[in-house]
Amino acid sequence: MRPYQWLAVILVLSFVAGLSRWWMEHRVTSPEAVNVSTEDALLLPLSQFRSVDGYFEKNQTVTHVLLAEGLSIETVHEIINAAKPVYNLAKVHVGRLYQLHFTEDGKFHDFRYYVDEDRYLTVSHDTENGGYIPAMENHPFETRVERISASIDSSLFAAVAELGERQGVAVEISDIFGSDIDFNTDVQKGDSFQALIEKKYLDGEFSKNGVILAASFSNGGKTLTGFRFEDENGKPAYYAPDGRALRRSFLKAPLKVIRITSRFSTARMHPIHKVVRPHLGVDYAAPTGTQVQAVGAGTVISAGWTSGGGGNAIYIRHAGGYETRYLHLSRILVKRGARVSQGDVIGHVGSTGDSTGPHLDFRVYKNGKAINPTTVVFPPGNPVANEKMAEFTELCRRLMVQLN
Repeated sequence: MRPYQWLAVILVLSFVAGLSRWWMEHRVTSPEAVNVSTEDALLLPLSQFRSVDGYFEKNQTVTHVLLAEGLSIETVHEIINAAKPVYNLAKVHVGRLYQLHFTEDGKFHDFRYYVDEDRYLTVSHDTENGGYIPAMENHPFETRVERISASIDSSLFAAVAELGERQGVAVEISDIFGSDIDFNTDVQKGDSFQALIEKKYLDGEFSKNGVILAASFSNGGKTLTGFRFEDENGKPAYYAPDGRALRRSFLKAPLKVIRITSRFSTARMHPIHKVVRPHLGVDYAAPTGTQVQAVGAGTVISAGWTSGGGGNAIYIRHAGGYETRYLHLSRILVKRGARVSQGDVIGHVGSTGDSTGPHLDFRVYKNGKAINPTTVVFPPGNPVANEKMAEFTELCRRLMVQLN
């Protein structure tokens, strides 16, 4: 060969050798290729894996999903069995997110199922020992405390919606002050509220609301303020600044969102029978199926069809000589003799018995005598315990600064 040809061959061989050395130094390898532990592999960013995302559809199972991605039936059974001590994958729900991750060479790395808003299940391949490792993880939420406030033009629910907040905020505020304010009849134009809410963020994006830490509501010139605090049994409740429990032994109303169509009266023209007779309760209009809650803790003394036009009805006996009745139900969810707590859902609104449309006829008796549910003042709940009063006072001081 001529000298210049030998020179060309030498240059090409040098280039190839250098390229090979560079590739060996800079190549990207999978967790299995570098023989890292399973624990270390789980810490690697998911961007290093091929991801498959989806949402469970009706009648779709984990088996369907994993087989569709090329896993063998034996592997699928191993994954499901491995998960059982942590979560039963036979109970996946329609609309819930799932993810699968595969290594660069196509090997299964992990399956992830989003159990609820707070947790997700991961079943990972143990590359060192074989088999699969389940783990229930919490989403790494960032919690921020944010203040909201608004004046009311028509209703609490409309004011909350105008702020862009979810309606659950209005429900919670009405629960906090529901023993002192009937949010269906007492709220006036010009009333106002403010609240401190825990908000959950995931990867910088808003995910959901947490609890309300403190709130105040101005109604007809009177302002009520409540602070969330755990009692001596560790159960959270809301208390006024002086430690008085805001939630009384009874709620003011058995429905969340309602409209009064007929009030308590000793002489009312019956809409069906066209005769004047007493109406010893309050009629709340609501769509069929609306949840009805027990206004106080007690024992169910009757649950079923009742005579006198009340249709499906529930009677509950409470402490202090009180009895509450819930008439015209479409569905009854409790049985005679059952113990219920305040706020328990006991049935659904309907139009059974003598009724012109879906509504709840709610009645209250004291020592056998009917009393007006909208005017009765029920006894208060337990206040903050003396031994926790100093801790509660300090909490109020800190939250009041943020609330105002």
